Amino acid sequence: MITVDYTVGGDGGGRRLDVFLADALAGVSRSRIQKIIACGNVSVNGKKSVKKNAALEAGDVVSVDGGASMQPQASPPIPQDIPLDVIYEDEYFAVINKPAGLVVHPGNGNADGTVVNALLHRFGESVSSGSEAFRPGIVHRLDKDTTGALAVAKSDAAHAALAALFQSREIEKKYMGFCVGARPAEHEVIDLPLAGSRRDPVRRAVDARRGKPAVTEYSLKNFAQGISLIEFTLHTGRTHQIRVHCSHKGFPIVGDGLYGGGRDRVLKIPPMERPFAYSVFKCFARQALHALSLSFTHPFTGQKIKVAAPYPEDFSVAMAILPAVSESAV
Repeated sequence: MITVDYTVGGDGGGRRLDVFLADALAGVSRSRIQKIIACGNVSVNGKKSVKKNAALEAGDVVSVDGGASMQPQASPPIPQDIPLDVIYEDEYFAVINKPAGLVVHPGNGNADGTVVNALLHRFGESVSSGSEAFRPGIVHRLDKDTTGALAVAKSDAAHAALAALFQSREIEKKYMGFCVGARPAEHEVIDLPLAGSRRDPVRRAVDARRGKPAVTEYSLKNFAQGISLIEFTLHTGRTHQIRVHCSHKGFPIVGDGLYGGGRDRVLKIPPMERPFAYSVFKCFARQALHALSLSFTHPFTGQKIKVAAPYPEDFSVAMAILPAVSESAV
């Protein structure tokens, strides 16, 4: 029997086994994957007795018996002419300003039309082989509907160096977001561990027992009538980290229906404030989160690098609605 191995990348730690395989085995349904696990055809680091919700760690090797026959995406990702807004580039790295709606790499339900396909068209063979075959060049990820700065590696050496910076938290990652609900503190460090939700494999949740460390620092830039503009600094990089932390604290990201920031949350705002809040809400057809900048010391040149991603149109319109935004936020 053929066995196919998949190594968990640096940004895959904390993911459920079935969710990880849903990405790795693009096109195979999660229910089918769960049956494969239940039948004992999946092992993690050689251990066969694994559950579908087992939390993975970076470096784990997931082995699938008969995996080659289940892998619809046998060929590598293909180049596709998808526009990329490259906001920084040198011989080692590039940083793109990812638009909303663009998936970072092929995975479950997204065989092509991703950042990876665009990178292969733009840079050809000048991208790293990646931590997994279906994501060359990709060192870290952004959610599909999160916009902003995404770093990619142009060689395997550059990939290893950049991954090491992320792993050691030597890259400063700043985000901007609009939140709805309770007024946040002026400044706070949210230190709450996150794990996959027990009820929904797509969601993440605060979980003191099973969770991996997750630390989000934020500063309130403005607040008006139930709407906050917040700058976030990520000290860890867990899946959906900002979204879960904000929801848990009572001010979910505007437009984030998965974590309580949808239209129903706006309707809970006092009637006198609701029209203003709804005017901001209507600016977004997605969660209002933007990866603002990446700052790091270049591992090859020693140069201090800071790359800022311009705001997309929905952010710019919403910021114009929110009065008296401080200059430091823009």
